[in-house]
Amino acid sequence: MAEGLLEQLKGIDPILLTDFVRQVQDDPTFEISNWDVKRLSDKGIANPDGLWLFSGTGGSEHRPWSIVLKILDRPQEEPPATDMWSYWKREFSFAQSDLSHHLPRSVKAPRIYHIDEKPYGCWMWMEYVTGIQSDSWTLNDYAFAAHQLGLWNGSYLTGKSLPSESWFARQHYRSWLSRTDMQQAIQAPLHQKYISKATLARYEQLWNEREAFFNVLENLPQVFSHFDSQHRNLVIRSNQAGQKELILLDWGQCGIGAIGAELTWLTGFSAALMEWPLTEVAQLDEITFPSYVQGLEESGWSGNADLARLGFTSMFTVYISCALLDLLAWWCLPESRSFALQQFNLAEEELYVAWIPLIDYSLERADEARTLMKKLGFS
Repeated sequence: MAEGLLEQLKGIDPILLTDFVRQVQDDPTFEISNWDVKRLSDKGIANPDGLWLFSGTGGSEHRPWSIVLKILDRPQEEPPATDMWSYWKREFSFAQSDLSHHLPRSVKAPRIYHIDEKPYGCWMWMEYVTGIQSDSWTLNDYAFAAHQLGLWNGSYLTGKSLPSESWFARQHYRSWLSRTDMQQAIQAPLHQKYISKATLARYEQLWNEREAFFNVLENLPQVFSHFDSQHRNLVIRSNQAGQKELILLDWGQCGIGAIGAELTWLTGFSAALMEWPLTEVAQLDEITFPSYVQGLEESGWSGNADLARLGFTSMFTVYISCALLDLLAWWCLPESRSFALQQFNLAEEELYVAWIPLIDYSLERADEARTLMKKLGFS
């Protein structure tokens, strides 16, 4: 598919491309001298063929330019509700809205130059965002990101109006888990080989208790969230004043949810996607959570930090712990091998073994959430 699409993109109208590049250059007379297009990344799990980088030079000084085209494919059968986790058009709706212009200064979204809805999907021409750090983040980078997310989330707890778009993700952990068959997942050969019966029973108990965690998430203070702030979707760059800022890419999961829930992606999914060593996920948690709370407090929020911790651990429980056995079973199937290698450079049993540290950690977060539920009167 990617090869055929590449040929289509190479034939794009230069007049159309010039119009977009003039916006990038902020120059209405800019002319393109030459250009090329290539796949920007194949690491998108839901849409691996969706990101393309156009670049070249132009103008009298042969200035370099770059612009990203993101393509969202229209599914053959669209989900029945726009609040589901898998609603394919959410990022396009975000681009159509003015939400990016009303974000607090702590976070930013890429600039959008042009959007176009087609019969087979949506095209979004957007800013090419590059960072000041390497692809591998340090703990300090994660701490900075957590702090900025805390500032952002906290602004909705201290007076900023909470947006209410109809296409927002809401309670999307319910639709996320609707595809999980726990009884079938438990029977996967690798689970039977590596996980004790007692541990499998704990996962089964957790699955049966999931509604209690849903209830917590729906009754905690609510904030506008990205819900996909794992490392692959984050860029730290310097602004014009020389200060660091956090850019959030891919707004396809954004919506309303509990305070603290955002850390499930920054901490849990960054590790699960092999962007941080899984054996050190607890260390990542130890640095990101206090930084997030510091951001909340600097935004003016003076609530109980345990509420944010409960939001994090409860979302971690329903989005990672409850789905983990099913996810591991699918990713480690022989038929998932090529996709797994593309994403993680590991596959089948080797990938499973690498993910083993997440098994105990996910159950520990569920236990922590239960303790906090009792402490804060949610049970």
